[in-house]
Amino acid sequence: MAIVLDAVSAPPVPTLGGGWTLRQAGDPAGVSRAALSVSVPDTRTTARTYAATCDGGPAILLEIHRVPHHTLRACYPFGAHDLAVEVVLPAPGPSGQAPASRLLRELVPALFAADPRCRRVVAAPAEDDSPAQRALEAAGFRRVTEADLPGGTVVLFTAEPPAVAGVSTALDDMPH
Repeated sequence: MAIVLDAVSAPPVPTLGGGWTLRQAGDPAGVSRAALSVSVPDTRTTARTYAATCDGGPAILLEIHRVPHHTLRACYPFGAHDLAVEVVLPAPGPSGQAPASRLLRELVPALFAADPRCRRVVAAPAEDDSPAQRALEAAGFRRVTEADLPGGTVVLFTAEPPAVAGVSTALDDMPH
């Protein structure tokens, strides 16, 4: 069975709580492009780009892609509704907690709520981007593997809804 790449619509529009505001945007002024993902999206993508702010804090650039239209599709057996996120990291706030981690903790459940058929949200920072990897881990993403993409080597991180993450993969639990 083949997966039809264009059968799924654009990424969902998440509704965030926790004081976060999303507005569709290009690169907000003053935000660097040291993104959580070095991969280059496919030209057929219908990505959504947002500037996210929380309580007047710095703008965080956020892009959401469908994995079937993103170069990450070569990294794992993706589902048609899987999503890839890319976030530009601003400096940590006065509390010392990175705003990107707080944003991702709010974003992931909102994406699963906006698209109940989504079984995985992935991110792929460069293998040498320790701050991005720490931000993803602090947000609850799990490190899965490394992969070579056209833009360089990345580390694949994933977040899954509890119904997917709770399924046992132990051989003893498989039907025989």
